[in-house]
Formats: sequence, C-alpha cells, structure tokens
Amino acid sequence: MAGIIALIAIIFGLIAIAMPEVVFEWLVFILGIILVVIGILTAGIALSEEPGMNKSLLLASGLISIVIGLLALLTPFVAIIAIGYLIAIWLLVNGIATIAYATSVSYAKHRILTGIWGVVSLLIGIFLFVSPGVGTAFLTLILGIFFIVYGLVSLVMVALYWKQ
Repeated sequence: MAGIIALIAIIFGLIAIAMPEVVFEWLVFILGIILVVIGILTAGIALSEEPGMNKSLLLASGLISIVIGLLALLTPFVAIIAIGYLIAIWLLVNGIATIAYATSVSYAKHRILTGIWGVVSLLIGIFLFVSPGVGTAFLTLILGIFFIVYGLVSLVMVALYWKQ
C-alpha cells in the first residue's frame, strides 16, 4: 500500500510540475468546497440554541468562510490571484522582519546570512506583488517537487523494508 501511495505522490508531483495551472485550479476548487462546508458548519453552530457565549463572531466567521469558498468555486482566477497576493504580502513582511532582526542583533554570527535572506525574501515578495500569478505557479511547482521527493523517499523506505 505504501508503494502505491508513493507512486501516486510521484505522479501528482510530475503533473504539478508539468501543468501547475491545472493543479492549482483543482486545489483552489477543493479549497472552495472545504471552505463552504466549514462555513456552513460554523454558521450552524453559531445559530444553534446551545446556551453560552456570544456567537456573533462565530457566525461572522462562518459567513466569511462561505463567501470566500463560493468565490473560489465561482471565480477561481480571482482566488488564484488573491492567493498570489497573500504569498507576496507574507514574503514582504517576512523580509522586512528578517532584515530588522539581522540589523538589530550584534551578537549573532549568522546575522549577515539572515540579512541576505531577508533581502531575498523582500525582493521575491516585491516581484510576486507585481505579478501574483507567478507566485501561485511557483507554489505549485514547489508542491510538485515536494511530492516527487516524498514519493521517492517512500519508495526507498518500502524497498529497504522489503529487503529485511
């Protein structure tokens, strides 16, 4: 069974690298379904008769999940671009924080490398902010590489287990 899962992971990884836009569209579709289901369940809990705390935030969370999930299902391109912007914002914030850390500590031996990593993160964030679609394609490629490596390592582990 583990060998079959490893082969599926490798195949998925190869597809993700060969056709990142298709894989990411499916991931956005699955994410949309998950968000709608979670939103419905969360809103249902908020509307239940169970006594206790104020459930208005829970209801708001459920409704927001439903709206974002429906947007992902109805307009996947918008969701893909939004995810690209989120990745870009994360890289920008991470880059600024890393640079700030590297310049604020004088005792760390690795602060030059940390500062360089912060600058790289900041530059990639700026690039992805200019073209967020590239960020989602990049994320899918990284996911593909991860699944290929995972599958290969799993196959090696299966082979070593059978050898015993």
